[in-house]
Formats: sequence, C-alpha cells, structure tokens
Amino acid sequence: MAGSLASSRATPTRASPPTPPPRKTTPHMRHTMRKPPAKSDDEDPRTRSRHRKKALGKLGQGHKHYHHEGSRKRWREEITARERKRYEGLWASNRGYLLTGPEAGSTVPAGVDAEQLVVNVVVRDIWIRSRLPLDELGEVWDVVDRQGRGYLDKTEFVVGMWLIDQRLRGRKIPQKVSPSVWGSAQGMQVLGPKSKKEKKEKKKREKKLHVSHMHV
Repeated sequence: MAGSLASSRATPTRASPPTPPPRKTTPHMRHTMRKPPAKSDDEDPRTRSRHRKKALGKLGQGHKHYHHEGSRKRWREEITARERKRYEGLWASNRGYLLTGPEAGSTVPAGVDAEQLVVNVVVRDIWIRSRLPLDELGEVWDVVDRQGRGYLDKTEFVVGMWLIDQRLRGRKIPQKVSPSVWGSAQGMQVLGPKSKKEKKEKKKREKKLHVSHMHV
C-alpha cells in the first residue's frame, strides 16, 4: 500500500516534443525573364564578339532611321520662287526711301537708279525685326553688300532676306554666297546634280545613237 502511494506521488516524466518536418527549399526568384547565360558563352570570346556584331548590325541597314551618307542626296542651295516673290514685295515697298525726294539723306553715283535701291538704314530697320544679334546681321550685310556701297539692289536684298531666314532655321551664315543662290534670286532656274538613274539613261541613249550611226 505504501509502495503504491509512493509511486503515485512521483512526478510524471514529460514526453519529448515531436521533431519538426524538414523545411522545403523554395526556388530562387529570378529578377529577369531571360535565361541565365551559359558558362561556355562567358568563357568563349568568339561567342561574345559574334553577339556584339549582331547587336551592331541592328543599327545598320536594318534600322529604319539609319542613313547612308553616300546615298543621301545633297541639299541644293537655292531660293524658291515663293520666297523670292515675298522678298521682292518687301523690297518694292521700301526701295528708294531716303535716297530720292526731299527726305534723301544719301547720294548715289550718277547713272545709278536710286529707285531700285534700299539704303542701309532702311535695311537695318527691316532686318532688326528678325531679333537676330546685331553682329550676325552685320555678317549678312558684309556678304550681300558686295561693293561696299551702303545700299542694296533687288538681288542683294533678296539674298540678304533669305540668309536671315536660313539663320533663323539654324543654319550658319556663309562667308560667301554660292552662285546658285545668286541665280535663283534673279529668277534663274538652278539645275541640280543628275542622279545615277538619269546618268545611266543618258549613256544608253548615247550608245543607241552611236550604233545607229555605225549602221548608216
């Protein structure tokens, strides 16, 4: 009886907790959808150079914004008929002012029709409306006032207005005006360079004429 009581008073032993199940390893999340590069690609320099050439090739002939310097047509410098008429209208409304009549402040040489000229003071008031710097307007004046007379005729005035418009479009002021610009300012048609197709057709016509003369 005493033995049974002693055994009942003894502290019961605790059972050890169950071992946790093994943790599942989650796959590593990639930061991009591209496949990881193979070791062979990194180690082989020929593969890298071949890939670089392909990437550069996309910026070449296959790119829609790529331009060939040799195949691009050269820009022809000429004043269009519409521009010339607009400049001539401005010249016609200011010609002869301060050169003829009682308000004339400048004298022109004998034999020169002052009614066809625009004096430098009037030209300055017209050009200054473009809001270009005075030093750039002075460059335009030096280019078009070929004889240093202090006034401009119709052709010189037209070319000067055209140069100012070109400068407003971002082009630089040339040190010398090309003959095509002077010719177009006078209403002359400027012939541009012939294309390769036109040259080939001309050679074919010349060959046909040569063959026909041989048969005759």
